Amino acid sequence: MAGNAALAGREAAAAIPHFELAIADANEAGQGDIAAGLEIDLARALVAAERPEEADAALDRAREAAPGDSRAWLLSAKLLRQLGRLMEAQRQVEQAAALAPRDPAVGLEAGVIAALANRPEDARRSFESVLLVAPDGPEADRARAYLAQLSDVGAPQQ
Repeated sequence: MAGNAALAGREAAAAIPHFELAIADANEAGQGDIAAGLEIDLARALVAAERPEEADAALDRAREAAPGDSRAWLLSAKLLRQLGRLMEAQRQVEQAAALAPRDPAVGLEAGVIAALANRPEDARRSFESVLLVAPDGPEADRARAYLAQLSDVGAPQQ
C-alpha cells in the first residue's frame, strides 16, 4: 500500500523500494500472482521515475509469473512502443489480444502500434474494433480521433 500511496502522490522514486520489498515478501510466501501484480505496479513506478529499461524487466517478470494476465502484456506493448521497439510491441499486444480480445485498451494500443509501423489498414481495423466492443467508452473517443487522423495524415500522434 505504501508504494501505491507514494505513486499516487507523484513520488515514483519513493514508491520503488516499497514495491521491491512487497515483491520479495510475496515471492517468499509463494504468492506468485500477488508478486506479478506488484511487478506491474513497480513497472509503473519505474516508468514514472524515467527508468524504462528496469520497467521492462519488471514487466518481463510479471509476464513470467502470471502469463495469463493481459495487463502485463498490454503495459509491455505500451512501454516498448514508447521506446520505439515496434516489432516487440506488436508481439506483446498480440498476446494481450489473445488473452483479452474484447478489451478496448488492447485494441486501441494495437491500432497505435500498427499506425506507427506504417500499417494504416491494420490500424484502422484495430480502432474500429474498439468502437465495436466499447462504443461509449473513453477508448472509443480516442479511437474515433485516431481514425480521423488516419484519414487526414496517416498515423496517430503520440
